[in-house]
Amino acid sequence: MTAQYIKPRPQNDADPLLISYLDAIVALTCQREALGLTTSLIDSLCRHLRAERFRLLSISNFNKNDELDGGNLQGAVVRDWLEPLSVPVPIRYDQDLLACARTRNRISRKLPGMQGRRLILPIIGVGHVTAMLVIEGIQEVGGEDEVLARLLQIFSNQLYLLSRNELDGLTGLRNRQSFDERIKHLVLNAGHRDRRAQPDVAAQQNCLALLDIDFFKMVNDKYGHLYGDEVLVQFSRLMSRAFRHQDMMFRYGGEEFAVVLIGMAPEASVPVLESFRRTLEAYEFPQVGCKTVSIGVACIAPGESVDTIINRADKALYHAKLNGRNQVCCYEALVAEGKLAPVTVATGDIELF
Repeated sequence: MTAQYIKPRPQNDADPLLISYLDAIVALTCQREALGLTTSLIDSLCRHLRAERFRLLSISNFNKNDELDGGNLQGAVVRDWLEPLSVPVPIRYDQDLLACARTRNRISRKLPGMQGRRLILPIIGVGHVTAMLVIEGIQEVGGEDEVLARLLQIFSNQLYLLSRNELDGLTGLRNRQSFDERIKHLVLNAGHRDRRAQPDVAAQQNCLALLDIDFFKMVNDKYGHLYGDEVLVQFSRLMSRAFRHQDMMFRYGGEEFAVVLIGMAPEASVPVLESFRRTLEAYEFPQVGCKTVSIGVACIAPGESVDTIINRADKALYHAKLNGRNQVCCYEALVAEGKLAPVTVATGDIELF
């Protein structure tokens, strides 16, 4: 039997740069939620580029009632996407960011005292720049800018799809699935430094508030679900106006909502929530008239399980509803006053609402 000649396998001559970016694309496209997608992007850039610092800045309008577009950028603010404790900063304070958002073009220049250069790349959503990647101290990389720009376009496309999946279709707030991911991320990273972006941030207290519209079932029973849906939409709009850019708002389910108050201790959160309660009490919904809300709030303490934190806020909410509704109850204050027993539960042992 004649031996068959087997051609030797050629050596892998693939461009290492191309392979590295293909790996980054694979990492991006396997993500199933927006926060993981953003983390994957920054991690990939840290591995493949030489630079001093990477930041992904989201852009939103300071007046949350107005749609952001190229004509009202002077009133826009930017904040670090991966650092929930960051405070929104007016975009006009950084002329490079403002120019990038206005022109939708990359900005690249050498800054005094900086090794390398500053590179700002726009991430374009529907009609306008929705975020910007800021790379400080990047070394000269030649044509790699073009590859990076296309990687960001893939990121933008994925982000749009995933972000849509994280929103509640009726109210436009984040949905329950997004809530689970965001609060888990917040608890796990409470007080920790993010090596990819910000310098050390002093540990701050955050709070979780659960909100329940009082006697909402009566609205559906008396006026129908169309008016009930309108109450939910208007309620979410009032929430968006009442809370800050850095606070995270969710439709938790049905007539139940949640707010994560960033950088706020329980005693500081109560007046803010009380102000919202009074605003809602005075608001007149079409056809339905005035409605009230019961609110329970608890501290998001580092080291605690997510289930324990949710259960504490839920117990405070339940106390508010049992004792007349239309009020704000703080878990820590109720425990201190002896009105509520301390909650210590194992993961998975709770039943919400």
